[in-house]
Amino acid sequence: MRSIRKALRLTQAELAETAGIDSSFYGQIERGKNIPSLKTFLAIARALGVEPASLLPHGKKRPKRIYEKTIERLVEDLNPNERRFVLGMVSDIVQRMKR
Repeated sequence: MRSIRKALRLTQAELAETAGIDSSFYGQIERGKNIPSLKTFLAIARALGVEPASLLPHGKKRPKRIYEKTIERLVEDLNPNERRFVLGMVSDIVQRMKR
C-alpha cells in the first residue's frame, strides 16, 4: 500500500480521507499494526485505484500490474503529447539506471 500511495504522491491523511477512514488508523494499517475490515480494505484499494487482490501478499514478487495501474492513474488526465513526454522521461531514467 505504501509504495503505491507514495507513487501517487498522496499523504496518509489524503488517502485516508479518500477512503473514508481515520488517518491514524490508516497509518496503523500501513505499518502492519492493525488489520482493516473487508469494507475498509476495499475502500483503500478503491482510493489507490487498484484491484484489492493486488494489495495482498504474493511472496517476494509483486505483480507488474500494480505498477502499470499506478502509472495509468498518474497520467490519466494528461493529453497525448504530455503522456508521450512522460513516457520519454521514464524511458530515459530507466536507461540511465541500467548503466
